[in-house]
Amino acid sequence: MLVRYPKDLKLPLVSTHRLSQNPNLLRTEMASGRARQRKRFQSVPTTMAATWKLKADQAVILEGFVKHGTNDAVNWFVMPIRTPQGLIDHDVRFKQSPLESCSFNGGFWSYSADIEIKERQVVNEEATANNLLEPNTLDEFVNGVSDALDTYQEN
Repeated sequence: MLVRYPKDLKLPLVSTHRLSQNPNLLRTEMASGRARQRKRFQSVPTTMAATWKLKADQAVILEGFVKHGTNDAVNWFVMPIRTPQGLIDHDVRFKQSPLESCSFNGGFWSYSADIEIKERQVVNEEATANNLLEPNTLDEFVNGVSDALDTYQEN
C-alpha cells in the first residue's frame, strides 16, 4: 500500500500544467512512402513539472514527507493530479528530490521537482463510446443497429 500525499499540504503549482507522456509509438517508414505505426507498450509514464511556494509550516510538512514518507524521494506515493476529468489520485514518484532545489524569497520557501506519473488516468472505454454515440446511449445504438439488421433481412 502506498503512502498518500499529505492532505494538509498544498498541491504543487503547475503554471502551464504540462503533462508530458513518454513516446509510445514505433513508426516504420516504408519504401512506398507510407508508414506503419504500432504501440510499443501497454502504458508509459508521464512527467509533470511541479513547484511549491510554501510558508514555513507547509515547508516543514513537505520536507518531512519527502524525507520520511517517500524515503528521500525514492518510493512511489499517491497524489491527486489535475486532469480534464478533475483531480484524480495517481501513483507518482519524484524524479529528483524537491529538497535539491530549495530557496527562500519574500517569506516563502520554494521547491521544484519533476514528478513521474506511473499511468495517467483517462476516461474509460464505456464513457468514450457514450461520448462518441451522443445523443444516443450505447443501448439505443445497439438497439438501432439490431433494428436495422432485422429490417434489412426482411427486405
